[in-house]
Amino acid sequence: MKKALYVIVILLLLTQSTFALTRGDVKIIEARENIQYLAQKITTDYFLLYKRPNDLILQSKFKDNIKQLEKNINKIANTTQNTITMNILNFYRYRLEYIQQLPLENPQKKHARLLLDASKYFLEGARSISEQHRYQFSKEESMLIHCKELKYLIESTSKYYMAFQIGLKNRVHHIEMYKIIQEINNNLQLISKYNYPHRLRKKLTKIQNIWEYNQTFFTNLEESSFPNLLLTSNTYIKTLLIELANHHKQNL
Repeated sequence: MKKALYVIVILLLLTQSTFALTRGDVKIIEARENIQYLAQKITTDYFLLYKRPNDLILQSKFKDNIKQLEKNINKIANTTQNTITMNILNFYRYRLEYIQQLPLENPQKKHARLLLDASKYFLEGARSISEQHRYQFSKEESMLIHCKELKYLIESTSKYYMAFQIGLKNRVHHIEMYKIIQEINNNLQLISKYNYPHRLRKKLTKIQNIWEYNQTFFTNLEESSFPNLLLTSNTYIKTLLIELANHHKQNL
């Protein structure tokens, strides 16, 4: 009897520690999702500043997003003990320091090019962190992740579109844009299978319709130059995605 009780106690302790680890991993996953989005957004905004260097509101948003990026890096650092993740964070801090020193009053193409590369490194790091902190997702968590993934992917199309607009033309960027478009279509197909309430189903339909229009222009970069229209509609898509994501958060 004592032996059986001992086994039960051990199992309970293991279960509790596993649950605690899982909650910690959830915090890390949320922070890394924010990092991969913010890295894309910061890059897009710098490209816009290259076009509009005197836009003080845009400068302020750029600085605020850098602060948010640093905050999420620190959130992971305060949670993880994983060696690989810590090494990635050290690399992040090095890149972050470079971004913080970028001149906003006179944006230059050489800095824009380096920032574009940095956004890719942040993305690679975020994916590596995700590999180190996996756990079994529920249905609602999976849908939430798809919505957040779509948000960062939509921002990535804005990033590459603006890179093209400021003269950072590269065959590799075309290939990356094509891959992102495919990922967006795949994720949209996945979330379309979810049984959303009528109000949110209408919002999903709006997302699909706007994206159907936008991807035509993103696929044919050489033939289109409508940055205000496309970036505004992309922002609207992200707003609608946040509403879908909030639904899944409430159902967790």
